[in-house]
Amino acid sequence: MLSLPGLFGVDSLPLEQAIPLVRTFNDACAELCRTYPKHFCGLASLPWANIDAAVAELRRARLELGLLGAILPVDAFRSEATAARLLPLFEIGEELGAHFFVHPGRTPDSGALPASPPDHDLALRALEVQHEVGQAMVTLLLSDFLSPWRNITVQVANLGGTFPAVVERMDHMLQLRDPSQDLPSSRTRGVWVDCSSLANQKIQQAVAVFGADRVVLGTDCPIFDSDKTLTSILQSSLSETDRELIIHGNASTLLARVLQRSGEAETAPSRMRSSLG
Repeated sequence: MLSLPGLFGVDSLPLEQAIPLVRTFNDACAELCRTYPKHFCGLASLPWANIDAAVAELRRARLELGLLGAILPVDAFRSEATAARLLPLFEIGEELGAHFFVHPGRTPDSGALPASPPDHDLALRALEVQHEVGQAMVTLLLSDFLSPWRNITVQVANLGGTFPAVVERMDHMLQLRDPSQDLPSSRTRGVWVDCSSLANQKIQQAVAVFGADRVVLGTDCPIFDSDKTLTSILQSSLSETDRELIIHGNASTLLARVLQRSGEAETAPSRMRSSLG
């Protein structure tokens, strides 16, 4: 599955700059998928400066280009209030059937990236990115934002960021302070997560939190080495069945739902061997 990550900033440019760039990617991605339908499927990039323009481009991507959905920036899910701005997009996604991929990325009002101290800047940036993904997971899983949508599937990058590492502490705090509420660990089935560029210990943790049927292969290719991701899955302590689900089975099941809505279900078994990410 091909997508243009929001970390590059193309989709959060001013509208008149973003539209031709995201359309260029979407058109080229769709052409590649048409040329090699057994190997590729794709997600649209959307212009975030204007939600009506984003809705229009998603409609074009689904109906004219045959793309399966869109990539969304994690910054859009900083809170329930920011997520609510995307309701028109989810409404059209529900109408057409769509797969949404929540990936590290900025919205036009996010502001400049915070400067990391010069010491250990790469390590600190890695922590910041995972925190941002974890924050989006809190919005997606612990609110009712996803409840109305039956024709939308949601995938979150980086195994849900810090969320699976902290969910036990979330449970503990809630049990002490508000035991009438559902535990966060009981609400982990609302999304799928991918293992992009992460290793076997983190993958095993994600399986323990979300279930093996909610983890899909993600490569972060070409930024990171895809072989390392595959090796991490194969060398993990997971069962052979769980490893097969992550490498192939979950993606096949998940995306076949979207393909079926667009009249392409007969091609799902061959197309789904592409990795997510």
